[in-house]
This record gives sequence, C-alpha cells and structure tokens, in this order.
Amino acid sequence: MKRTKMIEARKRSRLTQEVIAERMNVSVAQVSRWENGKDGIPSQRLASMSQAYGAPIGELLDENSEFLAPGPTLFIKGSVQAGHFVEAWEIHEDEWERYTGRADVAVPLRRRFGLRVIGESMNEIYPPGTILDCIAREPFDDIPNGKRVIVQRRRMGDGIETTVKEYFCDADGVEWLVPRSRNPAFQAPFRCDQPGDDIETIEIIALVVASIQPE
Repeated sequence: MKRTKMIEARKRSRLTQEVIAERMNVSVAQVSRWENGKDGIPSQRLASMSQAYGAPIGELLDENSEFLAPGPTLFIKGSVQAGHFVEAWEIHEDEWERYTGRADVAVPLRRRFGLRVIGESMNEIYPPGTILDCIAREPFDDIPNGKRVIVQRRRMGDGIETTVKEYFCDADGVEWLVPRSRNPAFQAPFRCDQPGDDIETIEIIALVVASIQPE
C-alpha cells in the first residue's frame, strides 16, 4: 500500500491540503506528513480523516493498521468510584496494570495515568471495569463543558476522597459536577464552590481523555 492513495483521494474530490487541515483541525504540515508516510496516523483520527477526505478509510489506506501510530504504554494506578466519593484511589506501584493510552494526546507522559471504574453510579457512560485514560490537570487548564473529570475532596481531619463526574460551567460562571447514573440516588449535581460543611477543599485533579470499556 502506498500512502499516495490519500493524495489521489483528495485530488479526486478536488480538495487542497488546506481544506483537509481545516476539517481535521490540524496543520497543513501535519496533513502532508500523513499523506507522504512520514507520520503514523493515530487510530482516533481515522473517523475524522474519512469525513475530511470524503472517502472510506479503506480507500485511503489498504493496510491501515501498519501505519497507525500506537498509543503509549501507560499504567492503571488505582480505582475510582463513579458518581460518588470514596477514599484512596491509588494502589501500590507493584500492582499497576499496563494499558495502551490514546495516541494523539500531546502532554508529557508523566501527566498520564489510568484509573479503573468501580461501582455503578456513573453507569450511563462508564460501566464497572471501564479504564479511564486520564491526564493530570495543571493550573489554568481549561475544562470544556461536558468533559468528564477526576475530582478530589479533602474532609476535615478525615482523609482524601475521589470520584469521576461530568463538568459543567453555567452562564453565571458557576462550576457544577454532574453524575451520569440511571440510579436516582446518584443523579444530583453539586456546585464546586459548595462542597459541604465537613469538606475542607474540593479540586479537579485530572481530565478523562478516553475510556476503554470491558467486553
């Protein structure tokens, strides 16, 4: 298979690299590298690439798996209760499990880690056993509405608890954390600035960039 099939498909549709780049939200230089085989194509880009070129992936790549950039090997470093808080999500390094992370996340590997979902209080999105591919949040990182986040709160004199929830910022600038559960007991959102009387601090410590669900 020759990567020129991408160029041929683009020319058949009378598209320029600039149009492809705009549709895929990447640089023209990146499109050129993909078309000429200089860069592997992350698997997460295949759907948007097909749409951008207006052609099935099979017409762009004959042996596409050969050219896909593999994601990095990362580690599941703990578990998180979806929808409500539980203590101590981290596990000992000797018990970390390997998994393949999302390939197109442009942050240092030191910021990346995995968590395994336990419980059913976020089961609209993450069934028990789902691996969450996460990046540690740094100060001033923007969080788009609808993004799933890892939240940590510190109880007064009673340790640290974590959970995963969906983030939403309303028109007044108030930040909310929302569970996505079929269980009515776990459906109430709460404000980040009103964590509770016995809570010392509440903080969004990581963003979920991908999930790997059990069969």
